[in-house]
Amino acid sequence: MVVSAHKSKIHKKRFGFTLVELMIAVICLTIIMGPMILILRSGTNTSLMGVMRNETTDKARAIMHQIYADLKMACFPLGDGAEYNFYDILDKDGTPPYMDYTFQSYPIHQKYSDIFESPQEGINYRNPSAIQYSVEKGSNPDLPFKKLVRKELFGNKITKKVLSENVNYFEIKELFLEIEGKKQYYYLITLQLIDVLHASDMEGKKSNEKLTENQKDVILADFYDVVYPEYFHALWNDEKPNPNWHTLQQGSD
Repeated sequence: MVVSAHKSKIHKKRFGFTLVELMIAVICLTIIMGPMILILRSGTNTSLMGVMRNETTDKARAIMHQIYADLKMACFPLGDGAEYNFYDILDKDGTPPYMDYTFQSYPIHQKYSDIFESPQEGINYRNPSAIQYSVEKGSNPDLPFKKLVRKELFGNKITKKVLSENVNYFEIKELFLEIEGKKQYYYLITLQLIDVLHASDMEGKKSNEKLTENQKDVILADFYDVVYPEYFHALWNDEKPNPNWHTLQQGSD
């Protein structure tokens, strides 16, 4: 009986793992899962960057379309003996990068009854809007982002809209070209929007510092456009402004 009891103790099985075995298993899992986690994280960041890029690009295009429409219809008061100086149409104020650009333009989105005055000599004269684009400081002082604000004064009503709070650079500049002896004036619009996955990537960046695509997790949208101001050129070239642009003329010319 003593011998059999001793044998049963010898053949009794042990279950469980030692601490060393558990540590080895954890290390093996870490080695295996580490690269997989990095791949999944990289794929997620790439997907988010693609979505951000599309959103930033669409926003930049919408802003450029608005500025283009305003500058193309830029105007100024008519008067006897008036000298039309292209560089007087756009009024600039401020210190770069925080600039204000102010000018008059014929509105394209106001009510018909508000745009046109009572007929005088068979012509309905259009009322212009006073438009201002301003680059202002952003809401977060730790980041170099700036705001682009559009203000419009039409009649007694002021409309203000923040076009973007992710502006890195914005400028409206006058251009002059002479083609085959004919003078041509243009406006050059430059806009750079920026967005980031992680705000910490932008900490320490100076305001208006030029950025490149090499910046980690940064989305840049650089846009340029050239605007031909039709109203100014119609007067500059001694042409009568087309009634389809700026007036509704009753009857034939």
